[in-house]
Amino acid sequence: VAAAFEAEAEVLRALGHPTRLALLALIAAGEQPVGAIEAASGISQPGLSQQLAVLRKAGLVATRRAAKQIYYRIDPAGMAATISLLQSFGGGVAAGPAAKAPRRPAASAAMFAKIL
Repeated sequence: VAAAFEAEAEVLRALGHPTRLALLALIAAGEQPVGAIEAASGISQPGLSQQLAVLRKAGLVATRRAAKQIYYRIDPAGMAATISLLQSFGGGVAAGPAAKAPRRPAASAAMFAKIL
């Protein structure tokens, strides 16, 4: 059963890293050449290439080459499949940091004692 979900797990692993989420946000603003992504993200070339490769492998971004320049853009089909996957886990998908549920403070024995 688990083998059937390898591709989906790959996508979720790609999304589960803050650097890759930041890169997706940059690329979502419009197609970007690698140099612009590097300048905007502050990630040096070797690390940037590695993170972009993970996003490509997961099918979240697509590339095109113009002369020596490589451009990255969001892959609409890959993103649609990802949205569909997330919706299958419970309905609508909230986007962005503001959509996170508020965190409750961790309960401690002292807090528990006050409640009683």
